[in-house]
Amino acid sequence: MTTFIPFPQRHGFIVASRSIAFALIVIAGLASPPSHADPGDFAAMPGLWKIVTTPVDHDHRGKPIIEWHCIDEGADPWAAFATISIPPFDPCQRNEPHRGSTSLAWNVRCDGSTPVSGRGRADFDSAEHYTASMALQDRGDVVQIEGRRYAACTSPSD
Repeated sequence: MTTFIPFPQRHGFIVASRSIAFALIVIAGLASPPSHADPGDFAAMPGLWKIVTTPVDHDHRGKPIIEWHCIDEGADPWAAFATISIPPFDPCQRNEPHRGSTSLAWNVRCDGSTPVSGRGRADFDSAEHYTASMALQDRGDVVQIEGRRYAACTSPSD
C-alpha cells in the first residue's frame, strides 16, 4: 500500500531541495577562478576599414595619410593592424609581441641609417574602432593611427 503524503509537506521538500541546489551553484561559481579573455579571441570585426596614419615629428603632427583596407574574418591581427611603416627609420622589425583580446603591443628595432628602438601599441575601444601609435627612443611618438570599420567587404577588389 502507498503512503499518502499531503501536498504541503511535499511542496516544502521541493522548495528546500531547489534552494540547496541553487546555493551550491552560487558557491561553486564564487569558488571558481576568474576567467581571462583568450588572446585568440581578438575583438576586431572584419570588413572595410579606413586607416588614418599621421606622422609625428617632434610633437608636430604631419599630413594624415588615408588608406582603405578590407580585413578578412580570418586575418592575422598582427598583419592587419600592427604593420606600421616609419619611412625615415625603415627597415624596422617587430619583436616581443603581446596580444590581448582588445590590444596589441610590441617592441620595434629599426636598423636604417640611424639604428633606433621603440615600442608600438594598438588599442581597440570597440570591435569597429582602434587607435595605435609607435614611439621611438628620444623621439616620442613618430606615428599615430586611427582605424574605423565602415562596412562589410562586398567583393575581393574592395
